[in-house]
Amino acid sequence: MAISKAERRPFSWLLAILDAGTSLIDIGLWRSSHLLRPGPVTIKDDFVGVNIATSADPRCDEYVLERLDELKIRQIRMDYSYCSINSYAERLLQRLLAEGYQVMLDLFPPINEARQILNDPAAQDRWGNFCRDTFTRYGDQVEIFEIGNTPNRGRWSGFGTRGYLLAWDIAKREAGQRNLQLAGPNVSDFEPLYNKIFLGAMQRRSGAPDIHTDNLFVERVSEPEAFDHRVLGRFATNLLKLNLVKKARVLRRIGEQHEVQQTICTYKCWTTKRLNRLYGDPQDKKVDYLVRYLVLATLSGALSRVYWGPLICSRDGLIDDHTEDYPAIDQVSFYREVRGMLDNFSPTPSFHALKFLGDRLRGSRCLQAVSADNGLSHFIFETRAGLEFHLCWCRDRQVFSLADIYTENQLANVSFRNARGDALSQGSRMVTEHPLYIDFESGAANTVPPPIPNREALSKVSVYGHGRTIFINSVKWQTEAWQRDEWQGAFTLDRDLNPELGDVLAPPNLLTLPETAVLRASRNRIWNIHHPQHGNRELSIKLNRVSGIKRLTYRFQLSKGKRHWNNACEMLHRGIATPAPVAFYEQLDDAGINDSYYISEFKPNAFSTREPYAAFRNGEAQFHGLDESEWFNLIAGFVCNMHNRRVLHRDLSAGNILYTVESDGEIKPWLIDIGRARVSWKKIGWRDRVKDLARICYKLDWNQRERFVEFYNNHMDKPMPALWRLFVLAYDIKQGIKKSLKGQHKTTGKS
Repeated sequence: MAISKAERRPFSWLLAILDAGTSLIDIGLWRSSHLLRPGPVTIKDDFVGVNIATSADPRCDEYVLERLDELKIRQIRMDYSYCSINSYAERLLQRLLAEGYQVMLDLFPPINEARQILNDPAAQDRWGNFCRDTFTRYGDQVEIFEIGNTPNRGRWSGFGTRGYLLAWDIAKREAGQRNLQLAGPNVSDFEPLYNKIFLGAMQRRSGAPDIHTDNLFVERVSEPEAFDHRVLGRFATNLLKLNLVKKARVLRRIGEQHEVQQTICTYKCWTTKRLNRLYGDPQDKKVDYLVRYLVLATLSGALSRVYWGPLICSRDGLIDDHTEDYPAIDQVSFYREVRGMLDNFSPTPSFHALKFLGDRLRGSRCLQAVSADNGLSHFIFETRAGLEFHLCWCRDRQVFSLADIYTENQLANVSFRNARGDALSQGSRMVTEHPLYIDFESGAANTVPPPIPNREALSKVSVYGHGRTIFINSVKWQTEAWQRDEWQGAFTLDRDLNPELGDVLAPPNLLTLPETAVLRASRNRIWNIHHPQHGNRELSIKLNRVSGIKRLTYRFQLSKGKRHWNNACEMLHRGIATPAPVAFYEQLDDAGINDSYYISEFKPNAFSTREPYAAFRNGEAQFHGLDESEWFNLIAGFVCNMHNRRVLHRDLSAGNILYTVESDGEIKPWLIDIGRARVSWKKIGWRDRVKDLARICYKLDWNQRERFVEFYNNHMDKPMPALWRLFVLAYDIKQGIKKSLKGQHKTTGKS
């Protein structure tokens, strides 16, 4: 039965605005600490749950249950709407309840019904009947009923503010005197004003929920530890310090203000689509962020549970279904079904990371937790069996040395595992953005002096790379900070090589190593040497000098050596091929205007874009087995990918893309001369894109340029505005004037 006008609870925008206003001026709310608190904390067995769905194929039910059993997760969340009745969703639900899973069932009307519910009595009747029937059938088996789906995202859910509140009133009425746990309002992202408005209105109208729910995403600021700059603008970023820990505490406090004692994060993931913009391997980054998020959320003391999800999805899931499309309604609003063919499903690295994390943390005690402003996160856990292990990481693009917090004897009695649980046979010298598990041999932590310094000491550990120097690490090698006398820098070390490489290559030793070739003999000299620890490999060294007016302007910039290093590391982070950085060195004082060195791997037998351009200009049909169109497609795709990853080269001449022929015959592009590149966190607009395209197309005629840009457009999935031609023409004119002036200067010099 629909709610009559007489029964309908009023919604006052004035009260809603007052609710929002009190949140903004609630000093206690915003003063919640962004740091973890000391003291032992026992990790609950049921802290982590997962969002699931199934498909029409009954085998998918079995697959889902097998994976849940593998994860040892008994807490699941399912979306349940009108289309779920007598469908495969209900089939799975009944199976889960029969096997004793703790189910949070999220109830909501279809999007068109949600849009009509405020003014259509028939829609209200349908919603009331749906709630009543579901409560009657499953009320004594379902752990929690959540009402609503992202009501602050009307484009996905169909709800307006008043429409959602009416749906809540109806659900509360249909729950009646049943002993049900109702949860809501399922606000998406960190938008606390919505939480405050909804909870305040719900409490006034028909009663607040038993559990406060929010989809606490942090992926728009990438890292769980990052302070959110989007809440009140960048000027308030360091004032509010809204990282994951503080956001969770703010939401919990809002719930408590409305007499709701539990807050749950009902949906959390990082999407491949978003991570692809900034990382070369989004699956590895998902592993990092999953572990970091769940550990911080667990120890924040603010969230009763976190549901990861979805379990199966190509873009967002713990298991890849290998489909290429995505539902029209975002799955955070309606995870309706599993798509794809069952035989193609494959667990991602994140699945294995969640399994290993659960096995380690479930029932353990956290003896000490540090997530400090210096970028270091370090935790000591004790398992149910009384064994001790440590877990640590630092912020993205940072490193710190294990030797700074452990003694040599302690490190001799440990084993290391990565976030997926794989043993690191070669050990580790540095802690990086990738979570590292450290296991002490039986009794070692008790027979050696205290394993680590206290919280205060850890918060003062030297962590390198906080905004000034970028570090990157992989399974093969690790980057480390370096400093001696008046020089500082960083170097890359293969995990099986001598860690003294930083000293061997450092000035003035560097200048005594035999040269194998001189590539440039001008002011910024470039030469090659043999790798001191790999005689069959060569390194390229660039000596960067500053002269003229630049001795004034560069005083306020990073040294050229550091700029090359940072750009190379950031490009490798983003999956853009450039010769691996080996080291950089700069002087401690006035680094920007003193000599600096940048060392990178040398690519033997490489050739540049000039060669295929010249070959086709000379009438050749192919170059290295590719015709002109294939070459244009290869180059355009490489450049477009660089731009999509938000990197602008700014000096992309034909000589600054090298190519190597790999063992399988594939031609691989490499970006060089990257000191002027601009690595951005924002999208690169078409005007900036054309600046690079004008340079890489400079040696082509107009017909070739048109075809090249057409290939670029195909990779970008949209056409470049027609004005690109004017920008390219302007570059041609500029270059013609420069050449003319240079020629005039040479003529004047000769006379």
